[in-house]
Amino acid sequence: MDSNILYKDESLELCEDFIDIGYMAENIEVSDLKGESKEIRRSHPDKSMTLLISFPSTSESFVNEILKIDELMDHIQVPIHCYLIFAKEDESQVVLKNRLKKFELVFDAEEEFGSMYGTKLVSGSLEGELTKSLFLISKDGAVFYLEMPSNLEKELDLDRLRVELNKAYTSYTGVGCHG
Repeated sequence: MDSNILYKDESLELCEDFIDIGYMAENIEVSDLKGESKEIRRSHPDKSMTLLISFPSTSESFVNEILKIDELMDHIQVPIHCYLIFAKEDESQVVLKNRLKKFELVFDAEEEFGSMYGTKLVSGSLEGELTKSLFLISKDGAVFYLEMPSNLEKELDLDRLRVELNKAYTSYTGVGCHG
């Protein structure tokens, strides 16, 4: 995975660690809008999947993209926990939260998502923020699909996400030979 991210002609660098498809996802500690701590678990007793997305800011182009993803996920009929993760809280996110139908808005207060999933930007004008990313965690807690565009102005591929959601939902095997 490329550790350089492009944003408006600026090259930004990602932290060195990252998680890849097939790896077990990490449980992470985040905080909500009330500042309360919450654990996002890689797997759930009801065998639902988890979708994690992160964005560096609530600029207009990112908000439009977030709302498109939220709309898509609101129409998905399978059980899935959806989290929108920002590095830190700011006032503009409260407005966004009220527009979200499916995603829960959380913050990487302990910097666990940024460092364990390799989404933390470590240089440039967005240093300390999270890059644009999408992680689909399967029912058994493994990273099934991920997308992290090397150019922040490129939208996440929602058609591909639809395909991957379907594959992840239908390919669950329970405890396999690696369990």
